[in-house]
Amino acid sequence: MKMTAIEKYFVNSPGHTGSVARHAIRLMDRIEIQPGWRYLDVGCGVGGAPRKIAETYSLDVTGVDIDPEQIEAAGRGGSLPNLRFKVADATQLSFAGGEFDIVAASKVTHHIPEWKHAIGEMARVTRSGGYLVYSDFIVPKWLASVGRRLLPAMGFPSEKAIMAVAALAGLELVHRSRGFAQVEIIWKKK
Repeated sequence: MKMTAIEKYFVNSPGHTGSVARHAIRLMDRIEIQPGWRYLDVGCGVGGAPRKIAETYSLDVTGVDIDPEQIEAAGRGGSLPNLRFKVADATQLSFAGGEFDIVAASKVTHHIPEWKHAIGEMARVTRSGGYLVYSDFIVPKWLASVGRRLLPAMGFPSEKAIMAVAALAGLELVHRSRGFAQVEIIWKKK
C-alpha cells in the first residue's frame, strides 16, 4: 500500500529519515557482517537507511519500495557504486530465493494488508544462515482482528502472529526488543 501525502510528509522529513538510518545501523551492529554480503531493504522509502548502510559497510545494497515516487526520490540522493533502488511489491519480491545475506524491513508491514505474505517473501529471499532484520508497530491480537475489519487496507501485525510466521519460514530468533506498541527482531534463517 502506498502512503498518503500526509504520511510521506512526516516519513520523508530529514529528521525521520535520519532516525530510521541510525536505527538500521544500531541493529546491523548486532550482526557479524562480512564484506561483500548482499543487503535488501524492503520498503526503503526515500532511501535513507539503505544509503547509510551502503556508506557504512562494504555491502552490496538494494532498496525496494512499492511507490515509484519514493524510489525516484531515493535515486536523487546521489549515486554510490554499491547501492541501487528498484520499485517492488513486498508480497511479490522479484528476486531469487536465498539471494540476500541480510533482508531488512523497518516500519513497513503495518502498511501491508497481507503482511504475513510479505514476511514470507522476505524470508524466501534470505539465504540459509542469513538474517532478517525486522521492526514495526504491533498491536494486541484482539485489536489486530478488529483493525483488519475496520481498515482492511492496513496491516495489523501482532507479535504472536509475527513469531508464528517467522517459525513457519524457518527463522530462528537472534534478538528481540519490545517497546510501547513496537517490536524489533533479528532472525537467522536455518
